[in-house]
Amino acid sequence: MQVFLGLVQGLTEFLPVSSSGHIVLLGELLKVRTDVDLVVFLHLGTLVAVTVFALKGIKIAFSSFRFFLAVIISTLPAVFFGLLFEDFIDKTFSSIEYLPIFFCVTSVLLITSDMKDGKKDLRMMSFSDALIIGLFQASAIFPGISRSGATLAGAILLGYDPESSLVYSFLLAIPVIGGATLLKWNGSSSHSPLVFTVAFAAGLLALMILKKLTINRKLRFFSVYCLIMASVAHFVQN
Repeated sequence: MQVFLGLVQGLTEFLPVSSSGHIVLLGELLKVRTDVDLVVFLHLGTLVAVTVFALKGIKIAFSSFRFFLAVIISTLPAVFFGLLFEDFIDKTFSSIEYLPIFFCVTSVLLITSDMKDGKKDLRMMSFSDALIIGLFQASAIFPGISRSGATLAGAILLGYDPESSLVYSFLLAIPVIGGATLLKWNGSSSHSPLVFTVAFAAGLLALMILKKLTINRKLRFFSVYCLIMASVAHFVQN
């Protein structure tokens, strides 16, 4: 069953539908323990996937000190709020109480961003824009709010074109997912390495799908999907 969760994690980590929200909801439906340790172990697989997929973007980031600083600025809000609300975050991972609300938040972000026609590229990334995108990303510390959806929406609403927004979202995934893994992981796990492998492979597939759909401006379909998931979570809760 944990291998199945690895597949779900990999596919939903980068598609803007909230992987953590799906893991928590499936854990409730299938009566599988979805503690933070399991979620972190699943994130390891997707962390490696996005690092492999974003190698070109990583090179760009390290070739420009100013752009590198922008990535750091975008990362700080998630770190700050993640530490500030650590206990509450742990609670949301063990209950589906807040999932309907958070899935709806993701839905609104996606449908709103799909209406925006941005033209700016990453060379125009200002520190203020980086901070705002970081605040969008910080909202995704809760299950049900998609990290990729939030960062894509933040960048697109600020006027960046879809492809540039996607590249920036990929870059931000690395320090945030990596930082959360280091913070929560105790250095060992009782979970099968196969879970990691499945999450990695599914993550690569999801990244390719997201790239195609984002460039073709199809995020609104994910918005509808998130509303459906909000309804499912509400039904299961009651």
